[in-house]
Amino acid sequence: MAVWARPAITTWGRNNHAARVQRYRYVRHPNGDEQLYAYQSDPDEFTNLTDKAELDAVKKRFGKWISKTNAIPVSNK
Repeated sequence: MAVWARPAITTWGRNNHAARVQRYRYVRHPNGDEQLYAYQSDPDEFTNLTDKAELDAVKKRFGKWISKTNAIPVSNK
């Protein structure tokens, strides 16, 4: 299995970003809500682990990769 040097980042809409590594996926929504899922034990993302204090370091690490600015939307004209 390959080691991920950095997370895969996805954005859906404005200020709705996610970061994914082999073990976790972290999502931050525009209102500041967060989601954190452990893929080894919960590949279907049923259990949000955001409130688990022991995973605060994981959230902090992911938070460094989440964009603080957004690209200007592309016009459909």
